[in-house]
Amino acid sequence: MHIFYLPDLSAAVVGLSEEEAGHALRVLRLAEGEQVALVDGKGTTAIGHLRILGKSDANVQITERKIHAPERAARIHMACAPTKQIDRFEWMLEKCTEIGVDRITPLLTLRTERAHLRMDRLQKVLVSAMKQSQRVWLPTLDEPMTIQRLISGPLPEQRLFGWCLGEHEPIKRLYNKEQDVVMLIGPEGDFTEDEATLLRECAFLATSLGHARLRAETAAVAACTWMNFAQGT
Repeated sequence: MHIFYLPDLSAAVVGLSEEEAGHALRVLRLAEGEQVALVDGKGTTAIGHLRILGKSDANVQITERKIHAPERAARIHMACAPTKQIDRFEWMLEKCTEIGVDRITPLLTLRTERAHLRMDRLQKVLVSAMKQSQRVWLPTLDEPMTIQRLISGPLPEQRLFGWCLGEHEPIKRLYNKEQDVVMLIGPEGDFTEDEATLLRECAFLATSLGHARLRAETAAVAACTWMNFAQGT
């Protein structure tokens, strides 16, 4: 059954967005009355029948609706520096969404090689990954922000950052699966000494993901995977 994303599934009849309708009618060539699945990215799924209104216009008559519990007991917030090659950063977004993450922050550091991001495109990557993996929760995608801005906002008590150069502890020793976490992954070249000092002063603990030096996007996916496995999700 084909899955479509709609941010509001509260009505008995819901209209597909122009993009989703175009995909249903022109790409998939679905027929009038065909059964489809819907997800709102906020824990609600629905099943209904497609109603074709025009060449690029359609809605769905909902026949069944279900509200799902949160996917994990403790939330995972991943803050990762964008990579110079945007396709690598998009790959990270896709895989973290498939594996399971609640919030993603593009992190601007001194050594970050890309500051400008097309947020509409990145949002589409998240939606596509959510539908493909049949998840029901869409991660929150923040606007790019500096470390200073990130630490000035509300953060969970459990705070970690990947660190290759200085003293650190393996993530398996530091991560508490019972608590929400924010995990920072730096750019190629890692965080600077000053940035690491600032993070430590704000109660962040330096951690590692093994002996190998990983690319930023690989480190983010590895950390996300490890934390989900630790939670049993």
